[in-house]
Amino acid sequence: MRNVFRSTGMAAILIVLMAGASAVAADYPTKPITLINPMAPGGSHDVLGRAFASVAEKYLGQPVVVVNKPGATGMLGTLAGAQAAPDGYTLTETSANTTCAVEFEIMEGRKPPFTRKDFINIAAFNMSPTLIIVPYDSPWKTLKDLANDAKAKPGQYAFCSGGLYGMSHVPAEILAKELGLKFRHVPYSGGGPCITAVVGKHVDFGTQYPSTCAPLIKGNKLRALAVQSDQRLKALPDVPCVKELGVNAEYYGWVGLSVPLKTPAPVVEKLRDVVRKVAADKTYIDMIEKLGDDVRFKIGDDLNRFWDSESEMVAELFKTLVREQKK
Repeated sequence: MRNVFRSTGMAAILIVLMAGASAVAADYPTKPITLINPMAPGGSHDVLGRAFASVAEKYLGQPVVVVNKPGATGMLGTLAGAQAAPDGYTLTETSANTTCAVEFEIMEGRKPPFTRKDFINIAAFNMSPTLIIVPYDSPWKTLKDLANDAKAKPGQYAFCSGGLYGMSHVPAEILAKELGLKFRHVPYSGGGPCITAVVGKHVDFGTQYPSTCAPLIKGNKLRALAVQSDQRLKALPDVPCVKELGVNAEYYGWVGLSVPLKTPAPVVEKLRDVVRKVAADKTYIDMIEKLGDDVRFKIGDDLNRFWDSESEMVAELFKTLVREQKK
């Protein structure tokens, strides 16, 4: 008889918990939501995050306030997001830069302050491929031109990035590894200074993102040799993708949303549904296409699998770079 009462009691508790979870999903959100951008204002993270937030407000029924918390290559803001209350009112912009920062810490023999498993990943609301860019009057008209000269003069040509071991350094190294080329790397303090260096011919090429490059390409300040993707960009239809060129050097600088562990499942699902709606919203699509990019996204487990695969790739690449530096 005691077991019967115990089973009945457990069932009652489960019913109460399920009812409470449903109430959370129905009521959420009841106040403004904070979106932490762990990078500095004005960069691609900021532009894309604010575009997403402005449209997401319509489906959430509450303001989404973007707060910049830069520092330590994005580690400070991301850690703040991981440590926030798991109630759905603090979202964090995680990204390819998060992967690079974590793997860099591991490569240096340090324990990273967080990993992917410290978050529940909502979605990547943007999967932005890098563009291989050169000065507009560069003698290189195609990726083959670049490769041919680099093979003839290994180590003579230089590329820039927005920071050592970051998400604009990695795609150039992937390209170099795939084509068997040697370049000099010149890291700058961000994507903007790197692009300025390419325009000013202080370096020979760079790998940067459509949201910051497309206007300069259309304005004849830069030329794009290829997009590191499996398909061309709508905004730059004449620029071939690496896949059609037979070069296995795809790279996507994704930006997404994550919440702390223990965030209620109904809240997580509601946020994922909001991402789906935003990705299909004409206002958002027009914003992203105006930036020169296309709308691509990954939800939940698709992002988890992609992030795991990316982490393995970046870790192996960093090991290779360290070995080469020691030679």
